[in-house]
Amino acid sequence: MNYNRLSLTTTLIFIGFAVFFLSSCSFKGRQALLKTPYDADTVKTVRVINSNTEAPGYYNLIKPEDELAIRNVQDMSLIVKLPEGANNNTAQTYTTFKVDANGEIVLPKIGTIKVAGLNRSQAAKAIQKAYETKELNAPLIDVRIANAYVVMLGEVSRQGKYIIEREDYQLIDLLADAGGLTPNANNKMLRIFRGDRANPEIIMVNLNDYNFLKDPKLKLQAKDVIYIEPRRAAANSQNFQAYSTFIQIGFVVVNTLLLIYSITK
Repeated sequence: MNYNRLSLTTTLIFIGFAVFFLSSCSFKGRQALLKTPYDADTVKTVRVINSNTEAPGYYNLIKPEDELAIRNVQDMSLIVKLPEGANNNTAQTYTTFKVDANGEIVLPKIGTIKVAGLNRSQAAKAIQKAYETKELNAPLIDVRIANAYVVMLGEVSRQGKYIIEREDYQLIDLLADAGGLTPNANNKMLRIFRGDRANPEIIMVNLNDYNFLKDPKLKLQAKDVIYIEPRRAAANSQNFQAYSTFIQIGFVVVNTLLLIYSITK
């Protein structure tokens, strides 16, 4: 009886550890998000797969259906009517205008203005010039592309969408805005998915090599998806905890069955 119980327990332990080690070997393939055929633990500095043929910065240019958030920094009331009781100091908010199919927006007091093909700085200058010509005295226009955002996923403090608010928004800026990497992050493998979601350009980055700061590819573009996967060691640790629980449950079940067997024998 005792021999059989010991043999069964030993077998269970062996099976449990075999399952754990086999799953550890395949953990990365099963658990990492956004898997690609080119995945690795690291790259030397920056590696580009399926290089995008669009002109640099294309996705940061204004296009039909974009939403522009606009304000006059000096006096917003000259562009839009402020709520009753508000003053210019408390109403420094943006008003959103949608770019139509012709690449134009319709603004109060000046009418239609072409903005498609411009970046946010160029659009601000064009709008400012139009207001100076037709209505305002030396306005100071600020423009943001409200739907120009990147998506940050994985091992960072704050995942989510981040609006591109300036032309030189780079990967290192995004990492800072996201609160930096978690202790579980694989610093040697960050992936950026860019352009057409059906056939994206994939940019792999080793954050441990400071030379990535020099790469022009790491100036972020609208709709970029940035993902930092967990380190293999961290993944295995989580896997071990999961299988430890599984093994403990197995012991309870086996001991219960053995107890029932000994009582009924």
